[in-house]
Amino acid sequence: MASSLETTLTEAPEPSAKLGAGFWAAWATAMAVVMAAFLGTLFLLFPHMDTVWGRIAAPAAVIAFTLALVGVSMIPNLVRRKRGFGERMREPYRRYARRFLPAMFAYVILLMAAISYAKEAEPTGAIAWLVAIAPAVPILFAIRAIFLLPVEEDDEYMRARIYSSYAWATGATLMACTTIGFLDMFGAVPHLEMWIAFPMWAVFMGFGRCLPLGNVK
Repeated sequence: MASSLETTLTEAPEPSAKLGAGFWAAWATAMAVVMAAFLGTLFLLFPHMDTVWGRIAAPAAVIAFTLALVGVSMIPNLVRRKRGFGERMREPYRRYARRFLPAMFAYVILLMAAISYAKEAEPTGAIAWLVAIAPAVPILFAIRAIFLLPVEEDDEYMRARIYSSYAWATGATLMACTTIGFLDMFGAVPHLEMWIAFPMWAVFMGFGRCLPLGNVK
């Protein structure tokens, strides 16, 4: 979920500011490792959400991994600036950050609150619907921020890079979800919830930014 932020906040302002495919592959791998560790930690903590330490550890883990993702996401820009061709975040990305970050923090808060409330109160009917939908609302605002970025980007090269990564991510997510869906239908793999589609798309977008522009064929 946080991979879309990291891949857009740190994009180079000019085509000449490339860091090389090897750098981007290593960076995307680091992002994937942090994301995998994040999901693994939440998986381990989920059975303990009804305990006091679980309710403390889960938000702490979310905050820690969010800060780690943001830190890793800023590495490309720091490297560019150290080499002398970086610059401050441009206005489209500032607007993106102002939209995306509050949405993601709201998502974390609402998700933790919804899980805790559902375990204690076991709501039914309309209340259960509201509790279940609450964490999805900020994700919708985050998705809005992602797709407003290329619309507001006035650099044609940058816009093309963004749309290229979106195309790769969308195609890869469709293929993965279709394949996993059939495997799940025949009981060949454990069941995956539908909400995994957005984090999956974000991870694929991160890898898509490692690919040269113009290779969507």
